[in-house]
Amino acid sequence: MNATEAIRERLCAATGPVRIVGSGSRARHLPARADATALDLSDLREIVRLDHGDQTCTVECGVPLATLDAALREHDLELPCLGGGTAEGTVGGLFACDPFGPGNEGGQSPRSLLLGLDAVLADGTVFKAGARVVKSVAGFDVHKLFVGSQGRLFVAARLHLRLKPRPRAEQWFTNDDLDEAAAFRLLHALRQEPLPLPVLQLRRDSDGSHAVMGRAAGRAGYVTGVVQRHGLHSVSAPTSFHLDPPPRGELLTGLAVPSALPELLRAVPAAATFTWLGGGRFQVALPDPGASDRLLAALPNVPASGVLAVATGERHGRGTPIDPGQARLADALKIALDPDGTLV
Repeated sequence: MNATEAIRERLCAATGPVRIVGSGSRARHLPARADATALDLSDLREIVRLDHGDQTCTVECGVPLATLDAALREHDLELPCLGGGTAEGTVGGLFACDPFGPGNEGGQSPRSLLLGLDAVLADGTVFKAGARVVKSVAGFDVHKLFVGSQGRLFVAARLHLRLKPRPRAEQWFTNDDLDEAAAFRLLHALRQEPLPLPVLQLRRDSDGSHAVMGRAAGRAGYVTGVVQRHGLHSVSAPTSFHLDPPPRGELLTGLAVPSALPELLRAVPAAATFTWLGGGRFQVALPDPGASDRLLAALPNVPASGVLAVATGERHGRGTPIDPGQARLADALKIALDPDGTLV
């Protein structure tokens, strides 16, 4: 039985609301639903196809990211999005959640790397979207809806992914214990590099210290030059990019352009830990719901947008105002793909 048939059989056997479950690394980003049946897909972990010449692969949704990365290393390839080479989570979870977007301006993200998929609607209907190859005109990009959907539109069984050659050299770096002015100077200088860094991140800790982190990749001479030009401090690759909310706290995620960063940092409570990625996404670990509400109220004036990604009860998903047209489109997609609201 292949992955699509296995998912269809499990969906048809379930009654009531269904919650898609993998390794559990993204579960905290979904509101609690005690009444939902857990549909565990962690056993669907086959790398179906790996075409190193075409730089594409097909994997089942439950393939651990570490397993895929190890297989790609044998062919000097990588899944070139943030989180693609980490030890936590599955391929399906990374694409369904897409917590980071691109690691830097113009970088790759799960959305840009998903070529197609084999999937199942909540009612058991099997369908395919996109293609297995890079150059294709296979109709509407329905498969792109999976990215960021958190598994609440349909269930992806197999994903067809675009890969990239692994760089000849790379170096992760972290320059910490900076004041705000020094951090912004370094961030601005790194953003001016002619070859954009694949990952660039600004962090402000609760003690007020700042850090600039990232990854330089390419030819060995270029990587060495970037490190030396900017006085970067080399470190090993991070194992996780997530922030965790403090006890009784909440995690807010959002989007802000670089020019809004100074104003955004003034709006973020001093006791909160903050990170911003060069692609525009940011996370804030807030100490309590009151701090979250004050930040949400301030964000439209930054301007920036945000939503509570980790919170309890009805607070989960509370955010800045959404464009009415965007809200109508999201509701219409949910009704069209899952009219009974089975996937929660």
